[in-house]
Amino acid sequence: MTDRPDRNARRTSEALIYFFTHVEDLRSQLRGHESREAVDGLLTAVRDDGDVDAAAKRLNERIRAEGDALGLYGRTRAIGAQLAGIGDAGREQGIYLCPHRRCLRHHWADETADSPPACDLDGTPLRLKRL
Repeated sequence: MTDRPDRNARRTSEALIYFFTHVEDLRSQLRGHESREAVDGLLTAVRDDGDVDAAAKRLNERIRAEGDALGLYGRTRAIGAQLAGIGDAGREQGIYLCPHRRCLRHHWADETADSPPACDLDGTPLRLKRL
């Protein structure tokens, strides 16, 4: 038995974090029409519950084809995960997560207003998970 599907899912989730954090930068930096279409394709795949893995791979290929050696996946290892309960003594034990369970973006419960933050893609309120 292998954990490859879990690694692939995590890799795609980390790529989505980078993508949604930098989507406007990517859009402005990519020169080719096919590359800009790949950005829109990934947005559409996430919004419409399409093949996100294939859309992320296509965008990664387009970014690399335009001369960026890191592509979409090469930037994901720089994103550090913070473990619950380590270094966050003043934090409530709650975190808002992607309502669609598609990416790893999050907001700590004590960093948000009275209402939950919303998904940048479709405005759906993020789901609260107690830690």
